Amino acid sequence: MKNNSDCVITAHKLASPGRRYIGELIDSLISAIIFMFFLSLGNSIGLSQDITGWLASLIAALYFLLSDGFPRGQSLGKKLLRISVIDSVTGESCSLKQSLFRNLLSPLLGIIDAFFILGKKRQRIGDKLAKTVVIVH
Repeated sequence: MKNNSDCVITAHKLASPGRRYIGELIDSLISAIIFMFFLSLGNSIGLSQDITGWLASLIAALYFLLSDGFPRGQSLGKKLLRISVIDSVTGESCSLKQSLFRNLLSPLLGIIDAFFILGKKRQRIGDKLAKTVVIVH
């Protein structure tokens, strides 16, 4: 008998590993742009370099960690590629909490995590932890 997760997954077309990788690259670039923008902004308004660096890092990290919880489960990179993150049990769009859980380990696990999206359900460790999958629209 299929469980709810299997039903949700089979009802959608899963995003390919390549498409997911490109989306990750786009979102990493967006995080870097956010960092540079706020670093420049802080410097231009006279904040100390320590505070500016800390704030710019925090804002860029928040984008990276929470962006899959944006409307329709789409970070800017995912929106460009017409893919989104959904709850693998309910089929609802990824929440901010799920986005945090699915992205928190990515920087630590790196390439090891990437191998997990080659599996049948195309879920990396963060997806399994947050109970999410990435689908194509």
